Amino acid sequence: MAKKPALPRLPALLRKKARPVIILTTLPDMVAAEKISFQLVELKLAACVNILPDVQSIYHWDGKLVREREAKLLIKTSSERLNETRAYIKANHPYSVPEITTIGENGDVAMQNDYWEWLESYIRRA
Repeated sequence: MAKKPALPRLPALLRKKARPVIILTTLPDMVAAEKISFQLVELKLAACVNILPDVQSIYHWDGKLVREREAKLLIKTSSERLNETRAYIKANHPYSVPEITTIGENGDVAMQNDYWEWLESYIRRA
């Protein structure tokens, strides 16, 4: 009996329902930013977190116009871990009302396929 030819490997984005997601949040300083970043990666809620250490934020809070220096996080994760990741950020964030902005929840993030495969393989549930 002839051996069936191997099917080509499908790119991760076609093979699975999971999609790349990026979450943005701000933290008051580098200590808080590094702490939550390390926790997210260690818990495999994110494969990578970029810290932008010195962003200027201007917003209204308690009836006042506020100008603060903060650290911005770009948290790269999967749609499979999105709800857990958002819940973890909310529960461990020092702000009473943290920014948790999600990009790609509906599959609208284009990510280089080999990077997505690495990201997904890191945070995939065992």
